[in-house]
Amino acid sequence: MVIGLAAPAAVAQEDTGETQRTLSTVTVTTQKTEESIQDVPIAVSAFDEDALAKMQLAGGPDLVKSIPNVNFTKGNFTGYNFRIRGIGVDAVSTSADNGVGVHQNDIPLTSNNLFEAEFYDIERIEVLRGPQGTLYGRNATGGVFNLITAKPVLGEYQANIDLTYGNYDTFKAKGMVNVPIGESLAFRLAGSLLQRGGYVDNITTGNEIDDRDLFSVRATLAWEPTDRLRGWVSYEHFEEDDNRLRSGKQFCKKDANLTTFAGIAIEPDDQNITSLGCEDAPLSESKDRVNSTGTLAGSWGVVAGLSDGDVYLRPALSDERTIESVIDPRYQAETDFFSWKAEFDLTDSLLLTYLGSYNESERYSEEDYNKSVPDIPFNDLSAIPPGLSTQADLYNALFPGGFVSDPQLGTFNQLTTYDLSGGQSEQTTHEIRLQSDFSGRFNFNLGAISVNYETGGADDIGESYYVMSNTLTAITQFNNAVYQATYDAVIGGGGTADQAAAAAAAQAPFGGLTPVDTSGDGEGSLRGNINNLGRNYFRSVTPYKLDSFAVFGEGYYDLTDDLQLTVGLRYTSDDKTVQNIPTYLFTPVSVRPDPLVPVPSATSANGIVNKKFEEVTGRIGFDWSPDLSFSEDTLIYAFYSKGYKGGGINPPQPQGTPSIVPETFEPEFINAFEVGTKNTLANGALQLNATAFYYDYEGYQVSQIVNRTSANINVDAEIKGLELETIWNPASTFVVNANLGLLDAKVKDTEAIDVLDRTAGDPNYIALKNPFDASNCVISSQAYATVLGAIQGGLLAEGSTLGLCTGAFAGQESTFGLPEGSFTPGQGFAKDLDGNKLPGTPDMTLSLGAEYTWETVSNSNWDVRIRADYYYQADSYSRMWNTARDKLDSWENLNLSLQFYNDPSQIQVELFGKNVMDQDNITGAYLTDDSSGLFTNAYYNEPRTYGIRVSKTW
Repeated sequence: MVIGLAAPAAVAQEDTGETQRTLSTVTVTTQKTEESIQDVPIAVSAFDEDALAKMQLAGGPDLVKSIPNVNFTKGNFTGYNFRIRGIGVDAVSTSADNGVGVHQNDIPLTSNNLFEAEFYDIERIEVLRGPQGTLYGRNATGGVFNLITAKPVLGEYQANIDLTYGNYDTFKAKGMVNVPIGESLAFRLAGSLLQRGGYVDNITTGNEIDDRDLFSVRATLAWEPTDRLRGWVSYEHFEEDDNRLRSGKQFCKKDANLTTFAGIAIEPDDQNITSLGCEDAPLSESKDRVNSTGTLAGSWGVVAGLSDGDVYLRPALSDERTIESVIDPRYQAETDFFSWKAEFDLTDSLLLTYLGSYNESERYSEEDYNKSVPDIPFNDLSAIPPGLSTQADLYNALFPGGFVSDPQLGTFNQLTTYDLSGGQSEQTTHEIRLQSDFSGRFNFNLGAISVNYETGGADDIGESYYVMSNTLTAITQFNNAVYQATYDAVIGGGGTADQAAAAAAAQAPFGGLTPVDTSGDGEGSLRGNINNLGRNYFRSVTPYKLDSFAVFGEGYYDLTDDLQLTVGLRYTSDDKTVQNIPTYLFTPVSVRPDPLVPVPSATSANGIVNKKFEEVTGRIGFDWSPDLSFSEDTLIYAFYSKGYKGGGINPPQPQGTPSIVPETFEPEFINAFEVGTKNTLANGALQLNATAFYYDYEGYQVSQIVNRTSANINVDAEIKGLELETIWNPASTFVVNANLGLLDAKVKDTEAIDVLDRTAGDPNYIALKNPFDASNCVISSQAYATVLGAIQGGLLAEGSTLGLCTGAFAGQESTFGLPEGSFTPGQGFAKDLDGNKLPGTPDMTLSLGAEYTWETVSNSNWDVRIRADYYYQADSYSRMWNTARDKLDSWENLNLSLQFYNDPSQIQVELFGKNVMDQDNITGAYLTDDSSGLFTNAYYNEPRTYGIRVSKTW
């Protein structure tokens, strides 16, 4: 068994004497040919299956603990962010590409299960750091993750089984069987199962949630009909159905409603627009629940008469792994992945390779949006005698006893808000390569690839995000009741249908009949209670299609016996198409009869927005293998490469909202300079590698939420860093490994508005809430005080401030003796971000591992191995504004294991513990938008787990 630099080296020792052993290294194919990892002039970490098991790296999120300058966190919309050297994906759009390419058997996977699934029956994992494109089919600015599955072995029966039982009622089973079929065929079947109880308690339902119930199976058939022709075909199925939490703890320092401003009293009807929900404060001081009046659902609850103000009065639950939710979350994912590969030796020195794949994927997650139960129920107006109040009569008819019947959520007499995120996609890839292995000084590797990717359409769940609240349904029901009552009254009075419709539209709050999705029964999954046509919930959907084509390759020329020149080039064409379908919450039928039909945009008359991105990139560099007296093997390399990631198309704005967001965002470019060295020292007992890099980053794609949709913009940045990796085998039974990553990733020459501080600290302005769409605006403090004074003086009615963010007083400055433009609401003032840290980029990551083996205990053929792995990550920020709320504290992790193994019998028994210090570490955070009240969703690592693992190989 061989291992890579970041993996434990005890299993990779070669005997050279009684007291001295040497380290071996994994054979990798990062340059599409088998090479020792120490001979590849690329910063790469590699792990075989045994190394992953020893270091307890069960899946993608665990890799941060063993690779320098790598970070991994969940995302807000069923996705994740895998960062290498600070580069991942911070754009929120279906058309945004990942900065880190995820591959399986060299095949790029736009939709994948790296976040959910666990590794099983693999040959190795390779993680390349730095821009890739001249070797891998899909372009990547940050790096590449490549999982290489174990293939069938000809002429040999093989099998293994690996069982784990642990706390939280965890049960894992992994295994494989390899069956030869004649001399030229072999079949391999492998599978993995994970079941465990929940990490989180829902104190409202009394259930444990955030559990796991998932499995995967992979079948591969290999065929070698001749010495020159070989290939394989594989099918993999993944499925998950449980109550996994998409987001964890929510943080907020409550932004209380103002009762006075500038010494002027604020009347109750004007107070609710003074709260933005939450204010900026460190996470350690953000222990409240959001002020519901600063949210879309909460503000419409007030407008509908269901509530009178903030319904969340208690502090948030202090336990990170306890929530309140009237419904338990649900999570479903399913993938069917077909792939195939054929290799043909055209000559003894020319290899032709074809890779193909087809992938279907779907993923859905639904959970409580606020994870809090209100302290105040909805108003019950049934005590008001019938006929005393027309609005009360209508209210009681719609909401008897204060209960709202919502077809999606059920019947509740309290604010209930849920969201649903997920979608469906299909992808097909075809890739062809021609590779040489000449005996002379020159060789090459050429390739071409096509990728066709498409998400579900608007008439199904597609790539969608929903927010459903019973207050949104209630106000829509109220709107329709007012419409219908007015319509009937006009008809009853002898009016025509046109007169009735016009009068009804004038009285209805939304200006017309606004359909409620009544297809659901309020029971079971939200996904089963929607028809996608309702105007009573928020839905963002952007059906997306990608047609990508690229040709790429590298040439290698040996200038001398130990000095090689590498030149790579790539041409990429990404053709992206998005249907412009605005969100249609509260949009009347008269305005938009069919909400699924694309509407015209700035660049498209038919609403089908198309953008093509083309670029030529490449890399050039040298690697030198000098013969040094103090080293058995030394490699020194220096490269320049140009990284490129295509631009994209921003999601559409809500129906009727003036667009202030560019329709598209531009590509990213990285001018990357890297030097490195790989060394084998001390007679083979020490490996020491180092890499230094500098990135000039142009057009970094980052998202803000504006008007309840994502606005992706481009900013510039600068990244530089250093990586050290080493394995030392000082004695035959003792091995130490260490990785150090240092990173300095900063925003450059950029200004942008901070939604947490739209006034940028200027006391001459105040941020207020638009009660109708829950967006925030900035208005002159003098203008605001003037309107408040006019209300106190009886010149304006109570509630007049509700129109400030919609520009109700714009142009009336002279009437109030104010400077021109004082009543014009604005988005806010940009802050200078130059020098701020990029999101998710800690200055340092450190991993240390130590392993000691006691060999052959009492001549029983049983050896004992003890291992410890420690990881530390420095402070970082979740946003590039680097505010107090954005700061994520440093965190650490310790894994321990004690293993008993019998090589002759191929049996292993292991006692293990992960996160043995039981630290609740925040790996990432997401700031919600204005309409959510600006609370922060935080994502946590797993708590302490422990158990026993038993495996047997045949």
